[in-house]
Amino acid sequence: MDKVVVSVADDSLSQLTAVVAALREAGLEVDDVLEALGMVTGSIAPEALGTLKDVPGVADVERQRVLRLPPS
Repeated sequence: MDKVVVSVADDSLSQLTAVVAALREAGLEVDDVLEALGMVTGSIAPEALGTLKDVPGVADVERQRVLRLPPS
């Protein structure tokens, strides 16, 4: 599963609940809804990642990046 951050379009923020429901239907396992930022975090199978961009109200989908520092 890929961790992702979904940005909701400004003109769809008033329908955030419906956008989150549509993201779930598209396969996103929602971890958190950051209402004030208009973002949703969660996990999705890599092969289903592209379907999130087709959800009405979605502005952008990005994979979360994990940075690790070597032991000191």
